[in-house]
Amino acid sequence: MSSADKLQTFLTLADCHSFTETAKKLYTSQPTVSNHIQQLENQYGAALFNRSGKSVVLTPKGKILYEYALKITSLYEEAAARLQQDAEQILNVYVSHYLGTYVLPDIVKRFNDKYPEESLQLHTCDYVELQKNLLQNRTNFSIMPLYETDDYIQTGYDVEPLFVEDLLLVISPGHPWSKRKMLYTRDLNFNRLLVPENDFIQSSLHQALKRTHVKVNIEYKRSIKAIKEEVRGGDTLAFLPYYAVNKSITSGELITRPVAGLQIKRSNGFVLRRNTKLTALEQIFYTYVKQSF
Repeated sequence: MSSADKLQTFLTLADCHSFTETAKKLYTSQPTVSNHIQQLENQYGAALFNRSGKSVVLTPKGKILYEYALKITSLYEEAAARLQQDAEQILNVYVSHYLGTYVLPDIVKRFNDKYPEESLQLHTCDYVELQKNLLQNRTNFSIMPLYETDDYIQTGYDVEPLFVEDLLLVISPGHPWSKRKMLYTRDLNFNRLLVPENDFIQSSLHQALKRTHVKVNIEYKRSIKAIKEEVRGGDTLAFLPYYAVNKSITSGELITRPVAGLQIKRSNGFVLRRNTKLTALEQIFYTYVKQSF
């Protein structure tokens, strides 16, 4: 493990005062956090934290290291920026699997057509990996779903919504409900509902169903694509984001029906590192995407 990683662990622990929360924020284990701190204390021959119950605070010598650790990590970032100045300017854009599959490809194509001299690479990641890329300074921004219940993103970064979309109830054209214009929440009771393996989508659905006293048989699936295929071939239900199903609805492969009293929405947008100036190329792309909605 590099010295930079151990210093990042040290800084994170100093800021949140908890081994458990530090492990969560760094997407690692608590023993790993403890090991990093122990190695630093052995290296400098000094206790860096006072432990009181579940909380930890910096010792006087820990405060000295904290000041230098901030400078060292800043120099790492400055060195990386200087080394990239003479290299080919490639903009690596990190987005959610959903947005990278259903929303951004057309926008990226138009951007490349308009700015053929620029080089852009689109990387699709799951939600946890997007958080990790931001935390580890691999990118200055990500484009991803925005959930009000994600306190880590909402309080630790600048969040800028791009668009809000409905999670639509979709069924197959052969479903008995296809002949109806409107459904009611009671119709959903005890039906089989397919849900993506995404904690925040699950939370949004659970809250909406609980609020309307709907009881369904939930089954989790790895991908939106798998859910669409299964819904298309049977009598199962799913609530899926608009952009994931609009083409299937237009083609007649799936149909959607409104449910009276039940509306589920989700916001998508930029998550930006605070107090960070975007590069010229990042700013161009950022502005272009905002103007596309």
